[in-house]
Amino acid sequence: MKAMDAVKEAAARSGVPVIAIGPAMGRSPSYVSVKRTKGSSPQANTLAKMLGACGYELCAVPRGDVPESAIRIE
Repeated sequence: MKAMDAVKEAAARSGVPVIAIGPAMGRSPSYVSVKRTKGSSPQANTLAKMLGACGYELCAVPRGDVPESAIRIE
């Protein structure tokens, strides 16, 4: 899954509207949608903020130790 698709998935799982993520980061409501439409791949710190707005954390785990609830980004 691409990074921006993972943000959309995190928002859906947590019930956070995608348009609420940008303002939670101090950006416009369309910030995430524009990034996704353009096919952008955010830097790790930006991705962490987007996921944080959805109640998720960006982390690295050893292969094989990935919990079922994780959203994988490849």
